[in-house]
Amino acid sequence: MSPIDCEDQELLEGFLSETAELLEKLDDDLVALEKSSDDADLLNRIFRSIHTVKGASSFLGFDLLVKVTHKTEDVLNRLRKGELQVTPEIMDVILEATDLVKVLVSDIKAGEIQEREIDGTIAKLLPLLVETVVDVQPQVEAPPSEPAESAVPSVAEAAAPAEPSPPQDAPSAPQQKLGGDVVMKKSPAPPKPAEGRGDDLSDNTTVRVDIKRLDDLMNQVGELVLERNRMIQINQNLQQEDFSKVDFNEEFGKLTKRMNFVTSELQMQVLKMRMLPVEKVFKKFPRIVRSMARDLGKEVDLHIFGEETELDRSVVDEIGDPLIHLIRNAMDHGLEMPEQRLASGKPRVGNLVLSAVHEGNQIIISIKDDGNGIDTDRVGRKALEKGLVTEEQLAAMSQREMFDLIFLPGFSTKDKANDLSGRGVGMDVVKTNIKKLNGLIEIKSEKGQGSEFILRLPLTLAIIQSLLVEVEGEVYSIPLSSVLETLRVDQRQFHIIGGQEVLKLRDMVLPLVRLERVFGVQRCGEPDDFCYIVVVGSADKRMGLVVTRLVGQQEVAIKSLGNYLANIPGIAGSTILGDGRVALIIDPVGLVENGECGSGR
Repeated sequence: MSPIDCEDQELLEGFLSETAELLEKLDDDLVALEKSSDDADLLNRIFRSIHTVKGASSFLGFDLLVKVTHKTEDVLNRLRKGELQVTPEIMDVILEATDLVKVLVSDIKAGEIQEREIDGTIAKLLPLLVETVVDVQPQVEAPPSEPAESAVPSVAEAAAPAEPSPPQDAPSAPQQKLGGDVVMKKSPAPPKPAEGRGDDLSDNTTVRVDIKRLDDLMNQVGELVLERNRMIQINQNLQQEDFSKVDFNEEFGKLTKRMNFVTSELQMQVLKMRMLPVEKVFKKFPRIVRSMARDLGKEVDLHIFGEETELDRSVVDEIGDPLIHLIRNAMDHGLEMPEQRLASGKPRVGNLVLSAVHEGNQIIISIKDDGNGIDTDRVGRKALEKGLVTEEQLAAMSQREMFDLIFLPGFSTKDKANDLSGRGVGMDVVKTNIKKLNGLIEIKSEKGQGSEFILRLPLTLAIIQSLLVEVEGEVYSIPLSSVLETLRVDQRQFHIIGGQEVLKLRDMVLPLVRLERVFGVQRCGEPDDFCYIVVVGSADKRMGLVVTRLVGQQEVAIKSLGNYLANIPGIAGSTILGDGRVALIIDPVGLVENGECGSGR
């Protein structure tokens, strides 16, 4: 491989990472522009983003990309100069063009350049340029205050003298040619990246870390080394015969405290390095809400709060889908048409509020609308029609259980399906994804006033706060994120309904599972009348685990049990306790699933 090839590969990677970053921000900026069309800074920023992508793709020879970005940039330039005014129709065209740009960039990223049909989109951009006499020279237009607008062109310019034109046959930099001899095939419109392929433009294998976080980590590792030296010293002193027990106790006590402090700090800092702001997921929603509102003929304001709230990247990667489903549901089913809203005394424009906040070791994400609310009678009728519940079950349900019906697979209150959603199409997907994360879902709704879906998710999936419980002498660990409350109860209060032990708890009937039966633990003493109940939840379901006593709370690192024991229902992994014993970590999701039909296996 010749050196220029390497350089090209680096240029290509630089181009992809920078472009992905610019395009991610672009959707958000464009939607914001529609609301505040007189914001000159915003317009300039959008123009510069497209200009940068155009410059870099032109240098690397991606002709399709150059054509689309060039025309888009020209339209933006006219908006910037005030020759055109921002209208929803112009924004539709610009958004379509940025979607196409995303598709072309994801082609380049995948290394499979396809001859995509771009004439349709360009044809929509051209009428917006009819009054332009001269061809706009963006190089002159670019604000002089920004000499180096893009890292890639600047690298490119540095490399330019050595190699005037990029090699056409370099396999490492896929070319995107649209020559006169290529026969254009009409292909279907490009997939909409707002919800599809364009999302994978960002690289999920790397994390950007603030240099200060690395410095803090380094300092903490230094502290750990000091404590290790101290431990070696105490061990040496202990070997000497004249070392008194009192000295040892004091020294060892100090060491324990220091080690505890340093490892907690270290753990926090490593977790912080894996943390990403939830904004990474939230920033694609303004665009989705805009296009859905246009499709449905509704007027919606999206308010986002707490996008700086951080959580582990493994959780960030998983919550996108459930949130899209919940937002679509709120738009399609929750919020009414403008006329309908006016008739019921509400403002024309509906409100959708998306917020994230930390609470203890959990992040709470809420999707709230001021629309219709959930009509429990209608939900009940639909569930009956579809045979998902019986008359008797329905009659005995509390309001909360009625809300939870919408999570049943195949449930929908839509009379005819459309390509968007009914509250229900996809709600079982939400439930499955939240379960996967050991999270909980709660619904609050008032008929005619609106609904709120509250997701409670653990901050990280690697180290968990857990509740240690004892079951007939065996110790088990229950993830605290799934524990709702603990109770001490008299077993004589238990009832049996349909072969299942239950406990009446406030307004609900709580199914009970005896852990000694699930895990086959031998009774080690006379049964006691009093026992403890740990109420756990998984997504929308609740269940009580019957245990002998509560040991206490502890932070534990999850260890895998290996492939051989990987899929045991009710067990999520194991951890090692302070005394060296192995304790199994209970998987409430598995128990809730398997415990519904009786008491375990």
